[in-house]
Amino acid sequence: MDENKDTAKIGIIIGGFGFIKSTKMIKKLLLVSLVTFLFSISGFSQSAKLDKGKESLKTKTTSSTSATLRIPTSTTTTISTNNQDRTLLQVLFVDIIGRLLAYTAYGAAFESPWEFKGNMHSAEIAHFPYELPHQGNFIYTDSINYNITRFDIYNRFLIENSSLYGNNFGFDFLFFKRFSFNADYVTFSENMDGKKDNFNMYSALLKYHRIRTQKLDAWFGLGATHVASGVNETGFTFGFGGEWFIKKPISLLLSHRTTAINNERIKNTKLLLKYHINNYRISSGYEYYRLGVSKINTFSLGVEVSF
Repeated sequence: MDENKDTAKIGIIIGGFGFIKSTKMIKKLLLVSLVTFLFSISGFSQSAKLDKGKESLKTKTTSSTSATLRIPTSTTTTISTNNQDRTLLQVLFVDIIGRLLAYTAYGAAFESPWEFKGNMHSAEIAHFPYELPHQGNFIYTDSINYNITRFDIYNRFLIENSSLYGNNFGFDFLFFKRFSFNADYVTFSENMDGKKDNFNMYSALLKYHRIRTQKLDAWFGLGATHVASGVNETGFTFGFGGEWFIKKPISLLLSHRTTAINNERIKNTKLLLKYHINNYRISSGYEYYRLGVSKINTFSLGVEVSF
């Protein structure tokens, strides 16, 4: 009996050593992963990203000589005959299908008939997120306790490494229960061999908030972005995003926007965690920028306020 107890004790001791050893191994793996990540974003891989990005955005697509397409007379006659031979039923069928597709697309993008009597149709703009524990940017209410308009101002510090960093300042103006206007300014600075380079861009976006629940706010928008700093080009911008109000005081923001300039793209993707304190927020997370051929991965830390 005593021998069995001793054997069990020895087994527990050996298992304990094994657990301690595996725990140390996990810590080592985590440490190696962290060091690898830090090394990957260090200045050793820096190579004048801002200058390369600006040069790529300046490059215009060369227009190729267009060839004239000649259609034989017989072919033109055949096409004309086929058009004349279309029956009234075919025309009506195409027209009905086209109208159905347009109506479906409008309902999916803006609002379907089944949503007219729902809470989302009459959702109002909250004074600020988490004014009440269960509500985010929008509230379901029949009272007058809501905003007709709201301003959200933000400022975020961006850093990839000690040589490349920037700042993002902007505001959102919410109005008409489901629209907002966003003005945004991003600037980057880069130090290379004692020389400093800059990249500045301005954007404006009109956003439609498609999903307006008390837990989720999702939008898409159209606008334009202008790149200064010697590029002096403006391009069309499309963006989409959303904010999930998980539980007071935490929310998660995900957004993406892309701009076409000449034959290159400017892209920005954000994944930010926010901590809400009354009408103030502290945000922290990851922001990715593509400036022409240059890719920049940054850590983001900022503050926001609603009024």
